Amino acid sequence: MRIVNFIAKKSGLGKSHAKALLASHEVFLNHSLVTDGAVPVAKFDHLMAGSEIFQSREPRYILLHKPVGVVSATTDPNYSTVIDLIKTAYAHDLHLAGRLDRASTGLMILTNNSKFSESITRPENKIPKRYLIETDVPITEEAIEKFRTGMRFDKEKIRTAPAMFFGITPTSCRLTIYEGKHHQIKRMFLRFDIRVVTLHREAIGSIELPPALKSGQWMELPDAPKQLLEFGDCSAPMSS
Repeated sequence: MRIVNFIAKKSGLGKSHAKALLASHEVFLNHSLVTDGAVPVAKFDHLMAGSEIFQSREPRYILLHKPVGVVSATTDPNYSTVIDLIKTAYAHDLHLAGRLDRASTGLMILTNNSKFSESITRPENKIPKRYLIETDVPITEEAIEKFRTGMRFDKEKIRTAPAMFFGITPTSCRLTIYEGKHHQIKRMFLRFDIRVVTLHREAIGSIELPPALKSGQWMELPDAPKQLLEFGDCSAPMSS
């Protein structure tokens, strides 16, 4: 939105008032003087006009270690949600950049920056996500081969990108995938009559779940976009 329209709307005093503030050198965008009413105002710009602050928002990036039993939602009538775990005044302003089902654990990212969350969840960006998985029976070579070559999901009418498989024991592995379809990993294993017993997300892109961050705990990550987009990915297997 143009700054003249933004001030007019937020002040409730119309464009003439906004133009007067601009003309009298009383408008500061990100602490710099602005006199041109056509300058755009972005979501996280700091805007002061006269003695009033019209906008002062910071982008927030939260890393959460999701525990079992908590729902990946902003609200739920029956269960505790990931938002309930974020004990801050700005928690209501956050949304989820990807989900985990109620039985799964591990890294979740919450943010108020929709452009950042879209960069994670857009399938075409192919952001890798690494999981530590335990199964009820040994993982077969047939399953491993299909994971590595991709498999067809008829419901979504897609073929999954080749996953990276790193075996740990006959019934545990690390798996990196590049989509995020509903229950994707569990459905991949069920294709071969293998049930996932535990599923724990360790990394999204190059953002790793910090070892010191215990289940149910969270922390702010100031440079999340930089970390995600500039420092490689999480596809390299880790030792057990």
